[in-house]
Amino acid sequence: MINYPPRGLIANLVTPLDERGRPDRMTLARLIQRLTPWVTGFLVGSIRAGEGLDLDFSGRLDLLAAAVMTCGEKSPLLFEITNLTLDDTAKLLERADVLLKDIKSSSTVFYFLTPLAYHGNRDLPQHLRALGQISRRPFVISNNPALAGKLRRRLRHKNIRTLVVKKLSDNEQIVGLEFDGDLTRALNYQRALKLRPGFRFYDGQESYFLERPSSSGLISCGTNLVPQAWANIVASSLNVIDSKQLHSDHLGRIWQSGQAVRSLFTLYQSNPPAFLKAALKMMGLIPRSDVAAAGGGLSRDQYRRLELRLNKVHLI
Repeated sequence: MINYPPRGLIANLVTPLDERGRPDRMTLARLIQRLTPWVTGFLVGSIRAGEGLDLDFSGRLDLLAAAVMTCGEKSPLLFEITNLTLDDTAKLLERADVLLKDIKSSSTVFYFLTPLAYHGNRDLPQHLRALGQISRRPFVISNNPALAGKLRRRLRHKNIRTLVVKKLSDNEQIVGLEFDGDLTRALNYQRALKLRPGFRFYDGQESYFLERPSSSGLISCGTNLVPQAWANIVASSLNVIDSKQLHSDHLGRIWQSGQAVRSLFTLYQSNPPAFLKAALKMMGLIPRSDVAAAGGGLSRDQYRRLELRLNKVHLI
C-alpha cells in the first residue's frame, strides 16, 4: 500500500541553534509541541526555512532525531535530504535511513528533495529511482525555481519540466510535490499527475495559496509564528471545516487571519530563517535568534521593521 503524506497544513520549521551554533534539540522539541495542535505534519531541516545547506550532516541528523523523538506517531514528518551534489544527497539519505532504523522509529517519515538544486531535468526520473534503491521510504519533491536559480545560476531550466513530472508520476515511491510557480505550470503539472489520484500537490508559496489554494494544502514557513491563523485559512480553503462552523464569527476570524499572515509574509519571505527566528525570540519562544550562515542575520533596520510589524499584529 502506498503511504501518502497528509493533506492540510505542514509547518516548515526553523532550526533553533545553541550557543555553539549547533541545532538546539530541546528548543526544536518545544516548537514542535507548540505547533502540533494546529498542523498535520512537519518539514524539518529544509533548505528554505530550516537552513539545511548551512548545517553539516551531523547537525541535520540531529534535527531528524529530535523531530522523530518528539513527533512519535502523532505527526508525519518530512526531512529534507537535498545537498549541492548528487553524492552528498545520496550519502545524507543513506545516513538518515540508518539513523531511523537504529532508533527504531515508529514515526511516519518522508524524504523531501529539491532536486534542481544539484541535478538537471535530464535523467532526473532515473536519479530518483536510484535514490529509491537506498531507501524504500516515500519521497516528496519540491519545484522551487527561485531557489534553484539562486543555487545554480547557470541552470537552463529552473522548473522541473512537465514531461519529467509525468515520468516521475510512474514512480510510486514519489508521493507528493511542493510547487512554487505560476498557475499555468501548476495546471500542467496536475494534468501530468492525473493517473495518481492520491498524489499530494502542495503550495510552497504562501501568497499563492491565499489566491488559489492547491488541492492538498500548504507547506508554510509562517506557521512558526501564527499557527492558528494558518490552520484556519488552510482548513477553510480545503473545505475540511464543518458547515455548521461557517457562521459570521468564524468567517470573521478567517478574514482576520488572512490580514495577519499577509502582513507578516511580505516581510519575512526575503530571508525566512533570520526574520522568523528573530520574531520567535521577540515572542519569547526561542532563546537565541542566531542563524547558521555567517552574516545571514538581520540588519538594524530590518530588526526594527520586524518589531513594529509584530506589535501591529499583537504578537509582542
